[in-house]
Amino acid sequence: MSLMEGKDYEYGLCNWRDQLGRSIRTDGCILLFCVSGRALVSVEFKPRAVRRGDIVMIFPDTLFVVNDVVSESFAAKRIEISSGLFDEVTFTLSSPFFDYLYEHAIFRTSPEQWEQLGVWEDQLRWIMRCRSQKSAYVMLRNHLQNFFMAVESVVVSEGAQTEILPTSPARRLFNRFCRLVVEHCYAHHDVKFYADELCITPYYLSKITNKAIKISPKKLIDRQIILEMKRLLINTDISVKELATRFHFDSVSYMARFFRRYTGATPMGFANSDRKLSRRNDRQALTSASDTSRPLRDRAGAQSRTRRRIDSKGRPGWRLSDRPSA
Repeated sequence: MSLMEGKDYEYGLCNWRDQLGRSIRTDGCILLFCVSGRALVSVEFKPRAVRRGDIVMIFPDTLFVVNDVVSESFAAKRIEISSGLFDEVTFTLSSPFFDYLYEHAIFRTSPEQWEQLGVWEDQLRWIMRCRSQKSAYVMLRNHLQNFFMAVESVVVSEGAQTEILPTSPARRLFNRFCRLVVEHCYAHHDVKFYADELCITPYYLSKITNKAIKISPKKLIDRQIILEMKRLLINTDISVKELATRFHFDSVSYMARFFRRYTGATPMGFANSDRKLSRRNDRQALTSASDTSRPLRDRAGAQSRTRRRIDSKGRPGWRLSDRPSA
């Protein structure tokens, strides 16, 4: 699901059943508030867990992939805003805080903060019911700005300064590499292009990615290409020939072999099997839609006793979920 053309914002519920193995992309910003269940994702190619009480922030150059939905009850409230509205909302944020957001896309809330988010969501829904489009836009902009400023005040001003450490040069290069892959993977598949853009050698880029996540740069590039190809096959009616052209492959047969090597299926075979799975998931989603339509704070029920805890030593307040190493 993506923001419809011409719209400044969308709000609704998602369960990620139709997003398995796909990258979630946006031109502006996506906020996700996990209201139930648990899912496994990867952020900047690193595995993470998302569970009830987590807030996820996805930006245009965030590499965010849904790997698995562990719980049948997984559900999240989703707010997507356009790039223009996002710029208006976040222009007052400090650079260190923005760097922190790009580094750490998943936050854990305390019970008190989760309750406050429920009140914030009630206000959000009231704003979206406003009949005046102009008034709704201004109120929504201010409402979202208050949200980001509140997060910044908690993370930066109330004891989290020790977590916002200077990023090492190697880590900055790795982050820039990830963003370049998102931007250029359609046209550029070779490591040398990205190394040249970073003004380093391919060998040094290989050392950086292996130190960061123990994966070669070529594998990361290919992985992103496959994710983007899957996204197009699932969300559009693109032909195999058009797919090969879009990704600058020399031939359709070479592109098909590349795709099969990573997925075990042909491009069209993958698209057809995904459509069947999506139809089945849509039918299943209808049976649970009534339960997951409640506000955030109304879903503060007890967690399943059989569910394995992710973090048994979590700190109070805003906490980073499965924080990557610097």
